[in-house]
Amino acid sequence: MQHIGLFGGSFNPVHQGHILAADSVHTQLGLDEIRFLPASHSPFKTRPKLSDAHRTEMLERAISGYPALKIDARELQRPGPSYTIDTLKEVARDRPGDRLYLLIGMDAWEQFEHWHQWREIIKYCHLVVLSRPNYSPSALSEYWQEKLTSDIQSLKGSAAGKLIFVTIPASEAASNEIRERIKQGHSTHSDLPKAVSDYIEEQQLYRE
Repeated sequence: MQHIGLFGGSFNPVHQGHILAADSVHTQLGLDEIRFLPASHSPFKTRPKLSDAHRTEMLERAISGYPALKIDARELQRPGPSYTIDTLKEVARDRPGDRLYLLIGMDAWEQFEHWHQWREIIKYCHLVVLSRPNYSPSALSEYWQEKLTSDIQSLKGSAAGKLIFVTIPASEAASNEIRERIKQGHSTHSDLPKAVSDYIEEQQLYRE
């Protein structure tokens, strides 16, 4: 049995906050690996103008040096919106017996009950919310209170259906703001892995 984190997003571009979050969850929960799942078309966003190839290449460069961080490109190979429930069903079919942990940010968590088949999602995985420092989940509904845990051993000992908040290193990076700063000719070196920053410069990305 392996414990696999799944981290979806547009990653347009992948930034330091993404890498720090994935590495932090891997360490704190003791997962075997974290898989980045670049979305072809998020149901909540317009399709990225940047090609899938560029986004994947930036991810490859960003995770170099992090052996536990991987890329799973299945959503890029599937037509239509990238629904998380479809991805979870595929991964569960491919990796029977493994435990899955879905990583989502605070913004996504606050909208989670609007996700497609959200009640089905937690039948296939545990939900790992990337929490801001000092965040307290005191206002959770009774439904979520019953699933909430802070006990990592209890989490890993269950097949699916639990909720845990994991505090990650603070980061102000946001992909849309990074794209805009690049477009305006401002520096983004502090927000991007050097290999990603170099690639953006080499390919003259986001300059339109």
